[in-house]
Amino acid sequence: MKKIKLLSVLLFSSVILTACGDSNPFDELADEINGLFGSEGTDNKEEEEPVDNKDKADTDTETDNGTDSDTSENSEEAEKIDYSHLMNKGEAVTLDEGVHDVGKDIEPGRYKVTAESGYGSIYITDDEDRGVLGETIDGKDEPGEENVTQFNVFLDEGYIVEIDYVESMNFEPYKTENVDTIYPGQWVAGEDFDAGVYDVSLPETEETGTLEVTAHPDYNKSRHTLGSELYGGMTEFTMSFEEGDIVSLKYLPEVTLTER
Repeated sequence: MKKIKLLSVLLFSSVILTACGDSNPFDELADEINGLFGSEGTDNKEEEEPVDNKDKADTDTETDNGTDSDTSENSEEAEKIDYSHLMNKGEAVTLDEGVHDVGKDIEPGRYKVTAESGYGSIYITDDEDRGVLGETIDGKDEPGEENVTQFNVFLDEGYIVEIDYVESMNFEPYKTENVDTIYPGQWVAGEDFDAGVYDVSLPETEETGTLEVTAHPDYNKSRHTLGSELYGGMTEFTMSFEEGDIVSLKYLPEVTLTER
């Protein structure tokens, strides 16, 4: 608006100059207009502050570091699996086919599970409905050579145990001891065997299973397919276990752990 008023004054002045002299008023007007805009452009440049790339980089770094810090804090706050309060606890019981509540139908503890007869399955969830363990078990008098006949499991307050296709399963409290051969179920590095680096091996087989390592309830640290090479399985490999890792073997009778 200021520019329009000033231009109006200059144009009016040019008319007066035309009447008063021979000089070209439009040349003078052009000079004044150029001077006006040139001066304003300089003022604008002076008002603009340059962007300091270093300051920007520092700001970005601070933002990134803040994100990393938050992630680190979240990781530290993540819930770890801890079964220490269940070690060497529990009471022997037989559970029939169906759904059972831990704390009501069976005491919390660590158990070795077998089937009295037949061939059935078991599925266990925790108090937040997350899967803890699923396994098939052979309770026949002459079970298949490569079938699972027993497994270990931790049962905490609020867990649900579902038994299918078999008349009943026996739950015997498991006494923790050092082992170098594990059968299906849950094992704890630092409790059942020392934390460290191990050669893992099993006999040649046409069956497949898995060895999973977890520390938090929502994800696995590692998962290995075992058994038949035809289906991507391995019968020999090396891996490390950290203190407190939960090691779960599934669907194969046993594997051997040889510490390096």
